[in-house]
Amino acid sequence: MRILLILVIGTLLFGSVDKTLPYPVKIDADEIARQVYFVNHQLYLKNQLLKATKQDSLLIVRKAYNKKPMVLRADRYLNNDYSDGVTKSKDLVIFNSSKLKGTGVLAREFVDEQKSLEIMMWLPALRKVRRMAEPSKNMGYSAADVAFLEEAKLRRLDDDDYSLLNTRVLDFEFGQMEIKESNLDRFTKKLPTKKSTVSAEVYVLKATPKEDAWYDYRIDYIDSKHFTNYRTKFYEEGQVVKIIDRQWKKIQNIADERAYMWTYWYSLNPKTKFETVNYIPEEIIKTNVKNVKSSLWSESALGKINR
Repeated sequence: MRILLILVIGTLLFGSVDKTLPYPVKIDADEIARQVYFVNHQLYLKNQLLKATKQDSLLIVRKAYNKKPMVLRADRYLNNDYSDGVTKSKDLVIFNSSKLKGTGVLAREFVDEQKSLEIMMWLPALRKVRRMAEPSKNMGYSAADVAFLEEAKLRRLDDDDYSLLNTRVLDFEFGQMEIKESNLDRFTKKLPTKKSTVSAEVYVLKATPKEDAWYDYRIDYIDSKHFTNYRTKFYEEGQVVKIIDRQWKKIQNIADERAYMWTYWYSLNPKTKFETVNYIPEEIIKTNVKNVKSSLWSESALGKINR
């Protein structure tokens, strides 16, 4: 159940970070961290719907070295459009494949960041909604999954101390999962096959957990203009134990220059060569959709998934 919860939640303080956060005038390490949080959590938008079609789907791909990949398909519905002073966002993920088909998880984040996530899971086999405790962000789950879970939901900004190491221009060739053609289906054949590169001025930011974590510190490489985090390296005893690469797309109908979302998230454990990919095809991205009922993000909606 623990790994299941990680896979579901994982499809990103010195004062609150919310949708009113302005573009910075002055830059320091703490301000960069705020801006990265704003971009990762997509606080520049009201809602986003990622619903699969017959040919395209949000994919979660996990692959051990020299093994066949495990592929999960999912829909994701994010709602940041709350003004009650209590709820910051609600995030609904529904699985459409494998043994998880019909499973749904609804996660609610609160404006009060001292409050734990409210997590509800619909289990189709039991036909019940179960409430789940928020997982610990400092437990070493799987070599790839834990970092995605942290950046998506768990890690708060005041969990770390930040220092700006330097600002420099770097070239990035993003990591990419290679899958044998015989293991591809109509969804995974849409995964990028050509490595992407980018050259950008980046802030090199060091984040050190204030309490014991599964790593000693991490280094983030953050675009100096729109605060997208291209690469993260996690270190333990001076050695890199995980690398994450993110490829970003500008959302065209939003004026905020920080309105970017990642569409290809790649993680590698250099020691075990375990890989994880989270992929969002452009064809399914719908942003700031009008007339979406708030009841979509409710416990009663969870119970209707299989119907």
